[in-house]
Amino acid sequence: MNNDFSILAQFLENLGPEVSGHSSNPLSATQIEMIQQFAQGNLSDEDRENLLPEILGNETALHELVNKLQAIS
Repeated sequence: MNNDFSILAQFLENLGPEVSGHSSNPLSATQIEMIQQFAQGNLSDEDRENLLPEILGNETALHELVNKLQAIS
């Protein structure tokens, strides 16, 4: 499973310049915690589905996810 997250982290890192048109709003403590739980594989399917659009639409959230995934690897 860690290998899957490693592959995802590498993919998201490669998106860097292409997501620059997306929002880069600051994250709340709750959002950061949800991203941490997502990276650790501790979210329900429903919570993941709700969080993914938020992550993909916010450059700050994408970078946070990559950082969390790299910390786990």
